[in-house]
Amino acid sequence: MPDAGILSIDAREHGSNVEKQGDTADFTLDTLAEDMLEMVQLTQARLWPEMPKLVLLGHSLGGAVVTRLARDGVFGAKLVGFGVIDVVEGSAIEALLSMQSYLGSRPVSFPSLEAAIEWHVRSRTIRSYESARISTPGLVIETQPGIWTWRTDLACMLLQFRGHHCSLLMLCKATQSFWEQWFTGLSAGFLAGKGAKLLILAGTDRLDKDLMIGQMQGKFQLQVLSEAGHFVQEDFPSQTADILVEFYRRNDRSALVLPPKVSDLLKQGKKI
Repeated sequence: MPDAGILSIDAREHGSNVEKQGDTADFTLDTLAEDMLEMVQLTQARLWPEMPKLVLLGHSLGGAVVTRLARDGVFGAKLVGFGVIDVVEGSAIEALLSMQSYLGSRPVSFPSLEAAIEWHVRSRTIRSYESARISTPGLVIETQPGIWTWRTDLACMLLQFRGHHCSLLMLCKATQSFWEQWFTGLSAGFLAGKGAKLLILAGTDRLDKDLMIGQMQGKFQLQVLSEAGHFVQEDFPSQTADILVEFYRRNDRSALVLPPKVSDLLKQGKKI
């Protein structure tokens, strides 16, 4: 699809964006959805004569954000559909129970960017070395020479800096109080979303009851890439792209040519 464009949006505290003063501690799902909507609207105002046809796509927490926007119908008829990558309500909330253990097992810092890339591949967080080289630089930041730490602080953590005699307690914006709110009601919101629906998973075991029923009723397209990890689009970028192109083409109503009505043919004097 050579005419397609991609707008990749930073969530607050996830990239190089700058929030309004005093807003950074607000990580409610409503706020994250409002951020995304505002970025799309600002881009349209500056770059596009009118709002183009859109497919919203989100991975993990991003999936909850695009689901909220699709459920609220904020883009109207311009939304062709939306896709969610490897997140469903049941398994997401269940995973939150072990999140602290996961955060505790992660290195708090790396001696170099290359070491951070190698950790992602060695731990199978990202299974493609090429993808890890592209995405890891956006996940870490060099806070001091030879010390690379996580750009996004998922919970307030005690960091031990090598070569120092003290510890630094990072009194930063913790997100833990928002975790459960992000995913509660996600399945119902996904099924109620406007436009075509796509769910890409790394395994069918992630489906919860509501989604299993919806899938059997044909309410959404399900694609499973069973050899992928949680970062499906990182592990299988070409396959993910093919799925998205096919999803768009199948649901783009503007390309649909309907047969003429019988009444119109009769008015034209044609025999039926």
